[in-house]
Amino acid sequence: MQAKESPAIGQESDDRNRGRSRHEESTVNMAARDKNGTRQHVVEAAIRCILEKGFYRASSNAIAERAGLTWGVIQYHFGNRENLMLAVLEEGSRRLAGELISAKITGPTLTERMEEFFDILAEYYASPDYLAFIQVLVNLGHDPSTSDRTRQTLAELNDQANPELKRLLSQVFAGTGTRQRDLRTLVFHALRGLSISHVMLTTVEPYIYANAQREFLAERKLLARALTLLVENPDGKK
Repeated sequence: MQAKESPAIGQESDDRNRGRSRHEESTVNMAARDKNGTRQHVVEAAIRCILEKGFYRASSNAIAERAGLTWGVIQYHFGNRENLMLAVLEEGSRRLAGELISAKITGPTLTERMEEFFDILAEYYASPDYLAFIQVLVNLGHDPSTSDRTRQTLAELNDQANPELKRLLSQVFAGTGTRQRDLRTLVFHALRGLSISHVMLTTVEPYIYANAQREFLAERKLLARALTLLVENPDGKK
């Protein structure tokens, strides 16, 4: 009977090393996922806390309690409250980028394209979470103790969406012959402003504005029609 060959010693060592390497890689990946998951959980808890208590009352301890973690754990991931608030703003920027980057405006008429643009903006600016993002932006921007590094990041985040917004506005105005920068800027601010007004009213006084969503949709259509008239007849001539 033929003797069964034993694996070479070198091969056994290689197999063990490969197994150890796969285990170590898996452990590193799990640790990275756990770290990212914890960071995201804390950011979401901070957003909820800001919406419930306001920016300044959303203290380090209040956020830790909301997240179900100690401040020491949060400090390990973010360092200090300023960095955590900056991470909240970065989350807002990430969400806006997600809405814009995959969006495409294809309506056959200018009014329809206005409405499509409005729908895209409303997903972000009419979200209650936007009220948390804007509180962070305003307060970090005006607080004299905010670090220079954070201020630089704020400026970068503020500019990140501009290329995608310009792309979408070009699609809105396609075929109109309109190249006025101030008119395009007005369209963006008007549509964004109505979204912010809606979310502020429904958040502060939800019972009074029980029919707000239906009214919001109607107002969006009216505003799109009004802006279309302005674009098509900027001089107001009959």
